[in-house]
Amino acid sequence: GIVAGLKERFKNVGYIKPVGQQHVAVESKDGVQIRVDKDVRLFKEFFDLTHCDYGDMSPLIIPSGYTKQFLDGEVKKGQQIESIVQAFQRVEAVSDFVVIEGTGHCGVGGIVEMDNARVAALLGVDMVLVCNAGIGSSFDELELNRLLCEKHGVNIKGVILNRVQEDKMEETKRYFEKA
Repeated sequence: GIVAGLKERFKNVGYIKPVGQQHVAVESKDGVQIRVDKDVRLFKEFFDLTHCDYGDMSPLIIPSGYTKQFLDGEVKKGQQIESIVQAFQRVEAVSDFVVIEGTGHCGVGGIVEMDNARVAALLGVDMVLVCNAGIGSSFDELELNRLLCEKHGVNIKGVILNRVQEDKMEETKRYFEKA
C-alpha cells in the first residue's frame, strides 16, 4: 500500500531491501543470473520499477551458511556496509523517493551486524515501524524495536498497525493511546 500511494505522488519511486533472507534467481540488466530477495522481484515487477537495477535493490543476501562464514571471518562487516551504502546511493540517485524495507523485526540480521536499526542508522534514514494488529504482542514488539532504534540513534517517524479488523479499530486505537 505504501509504494502504491507513493507511485501516485512521485514519478520514480525506488525500492531497496538491504538485507534479504529468502532469495530467488532473476536476470540482471547485463543478462546475468543473480539472486535477489523475493520481495525485490515482486516489487520491481508489480510496480514496474524499471529505473532500479535488481542488484542495487537487493545488495546483501543471507543464504544458508552465511552466518557461519561471517562468524568465521570469511565475510567482513566493511564489505557488507560498502555493498549496502553504494546500492542505496545508486537507487537514490535515480529515484524521487526511496522505500527501504527491513527484514522482519529490527533485530533480524543482528548476528551479522546488519540488523534493520543498524542499517537505517548507516543510511541516515528515519524508520516507520510496521507490525501486525493486536494489543499486547504488538505493543511488546514495538517496544523492542523502539529500544533497538534508540540504541542506534534512529528516529521513528511513525507506526503502522497492519491487519486491524475494522470492528476492532477504535478499541485498538484507544488501548494504544493508553499504552
